[in-house]
Amino acid sequence: MKALFRLSAITLGVILCMSFVSAPETPELSLKGLLKLMIHTEDFEEASTSGLDFLFEAGNQDGEIECIKYVYGRDVKKGKEEYFGYEVVPTSPHAIYFTYSLDTSRQASLYFASEDDAKQFIKQMLCQPPVKYDGKTFFVQPKDQENGQYIYVNRMFDDGDNFTTEFVIYPIQQENNFWRIEIEIYC
Repeated sequence: MKALFRLSAITLGVILCMSFVSAPETPELSLKGLLKLMIHTEDFEEASTSGLDFLFEAGNQDGEIECIKYVYGRDVKKGKEEYFGYEVVPTSPHAIYFTYSLDTSRQASLYFASEDDAKQFIKQMLCQPPVKYDGKTFFVQPKDQENGQYIYVNRMFDDGDNFTTEFVIYPIQQENNFWRIEIEIYC
């Protein structure tokens, strides 16, 4: 009876989670897709299986520090050349792009043309069950803080008892004509 109740509670949880997540206009970016972008940024073929296509790589030398930026996207194109790469121009109301920059540290961000799509991504991440990728298990852990909810993406150690934070997904903020979700990289 307890097993039946446990199964029913899990089923109810999945149904409730799904009821808050409406169907997106374009294929959504999953946790597994985000992991592909975060882990295999420089492997254009693997990262492009995330649902976002490789758009461009940019670099510059700032004194002795070399900076590199990778950009993947969907429904976007390269615009005019900028100091560090190119402007990213949306080609549909559901455009999305991802940036990963390497210099003295690493930074990543997701940009959505639609605020609703950005909110949909956050809702989908919050409902995400643990995911196995590259032989490792990743899970999400939301934490409420003063300025919003942060989503910690953690990796389970092989012992199954401990974990480490790989990256943190920050709350949505408007930046220029896009809705930006910053991703803090821990490792």
